[in-house]
Amino acid sequence: MQLTEHRPDHSYFVHSLHDDAIRIVDRPWSESLLLTPDRAPQSWPVDSIEGLTEETLAPVFEYGPDVVLLATGRSLRFPSSDVQRLFLARHVGLEVMTLESAARTFNVLASEERRVLAALIWQPGS
Repeated sequence: MQLTEHRPDHSYFVHSLHDDAIRIVDRPWSESLLLTPDRAPQSWPVDSIEGLTEETLAPVFEYGPDVVLLATGRSLRFPSSDVQRLFLARHVGLEVMTLESAARTFNVLASEERRVLAALIWQPGS
């Protein structure tokens, strides 16, 4: 799925999503990652929704986003109420979606200069 045909200056964005990788600007990633418009993507040691803990979410909250787009892989799954409470306690919006939806939504919010973070749990396509 091609998402954009041009590269905005000085920002990170999802270029495309394929069965074997998600392309951020011009680099393919085949692992879970954290993505913001203004910082280089970073690997994230979460491979399923069950891996979400206060510890694995610490780098998410350190960024101080207004909203987090949590991509739960190719299918939609919601985190536990304990995880959702972590976001509520910090007044951070949480939107749970598939990889495809999160990629599109991230690009829109980043283009609007929103303080958004995409927490992408990688799952290859089939």
